[in-house]
Amino acid sequence: MRKVVYFSDMQYLQNALKNFNISSFAEKKVPVKLHMGEIKNKYYPKPEFVKVIIDELKNFKVDPFLFDTTVAYPGLRHYVSGYHQVARLHGFTTKKIGCDIVIDDSGIIQNVDDRDYEVAWHIINSSHIFAISHVKGHVASGMGGAIKNFGMGGVTKETKRKMHHGSRPVYTKDACTYCGVCAEVCPFGAIRMGSNLMPIIDPEKCTACGICVMECPRQVLELLPRS
Repeated sequence: MRKVVYFSDMQYLQNALKNFNISSFAEKKVPVKLHMGEIKNKYYPKPEFVKVIIDELKNFKVDPFLFDTTVAYPGLRHYVSGYHQVARLHGFTTKKIGCDIVIDDSGIIQNVDDRDYEVAWHIINSSHIFAISHVKGHVASGMGGAIKNFGMGGVTKETKRKMHHGSRPVYTKDACTYCGVCAEVCPFGAIRMGSNLMPIIDPEKCTACGICVMECPRQVLELLPRS
């Protein structure tokens, strides 16, 4: 990262953008990657704020459109039509924002370090991209911001599943005291104590968030790649 610019007053947005090579965005159709919110969740960039940014990009002759991808977990945002419904509910419409709203559900395979990632079609086919990221706590990554916005939010739900299930908690049997703390702290109910008091991990429910690893009092759990 060559330059970081901090500002707290939106009147300085134009000057902030001039600190970057924003002129190269001119005449380009540019996806503006953001999270348009989940049902019953109020923590996402608000449409009024997003519109200010979109209008400013247009002042630089950019042709922007709001962009996100469908999610892996069940719900309205699992489908393109459902995500559009949620976006409209939260105020993200072409009329209100002044640009198109695009949701990707397919992508193109990219191989990185011998692993395949299906990157969203509109990201692969865009020469430029812009991010509006809200920073949040995240059980799997500590903090979620711009990197997560692209890394997790810029791929298809099939790849998102692989990312979440790419590892698994494994315990050292001889060192485990079968205290049951891992089962107590698991937010997904993926761990239960068996009849012999040994922890049993349900691979279908486990998201490899790492909470059980962090909370184990004897530190006998670790995250290992799935075979």
